[in-house]
Amino acid sequence: MVTIPEHYIELERIYSATLARDIKSLAVVSTFPGEGVSSIIIALAKRNALAGRKTLLVDLNIHNPALSSLANSTQPPDSLKTLSSPTFIEQENSSSEIAVVTGPVERKLVLSLREPGVLESHIEAWLKDYDSVLVDTSPMSLNNGSNLPPEYIASACGGTVVTVLAGQTTNTALTNTIDKLSTAKALLIGIVINDQFNPTLKDELLREIHRLDRFFPKVAAKLRTWVNNRNILALEV
Repeated sequence: MVTIPEHYIELERIYSATLARDIKSLAVVSTFPGEGVSSIIIALAKRNALAGRKTLLVDLNIHNPALSSLANSTQPPDSLKTLSSPTFIEQENSSSEIAVVTGPVERKLVLSLREPGVLESHIEAWLKDYDSVLVDTSPMSLNNGSNLPPEYIASACGGTVVTVLAGQTTNTALTNTIDKLSTAKALLIGIVINDQFNPTLKDELLREIHRLDRFFPKVAAKLRTWVNNRNILALEV
């Protein structure tokens, strides 16, 4: 899981379009695994906490419950039949609270959460104690009998953000995800482009120039300086 600093301008744009606009509950959805859902949620939670809001993270990503690892306590056996109580996580530079509800383990619990109105009731109850609720979901492509459908989770929240891994997720796959969200009547606020594997033109040029260091170090140094001084080259490929 990639750590996203709270001061990133890209994160600020996401925050300004969601939690800062009084979206109380937000689901973050992806089409495939590894598109940055958990990283976005944690970064948004930290940014939200810096604004003085009590924030609850709910891990409903049964495929890869990354948020659950943030909880410092383990569930007793009896709690497997119900969602866990919020566990506060340690953080720096913020006086506000961030807590985590770990993901459901028992299949009967997963099935019960699929019932109409059940998840909405949980979210409504959480919002009595927290200013914001952020929900992690399983990837849309891995939706099966063992998971909670991401579109159902999204429809229970006040807003939804979709993450897309640039250069990896196809237009067809993304369109399918958006169609499912639309059918479930989820409110799609925006799409976040994860450019982890989509380097800028400047980065690609610098990588190629590095090949010259062994044979033409002086030429490579001049080219590197020229490229670094051209901001226009900081474009996505």
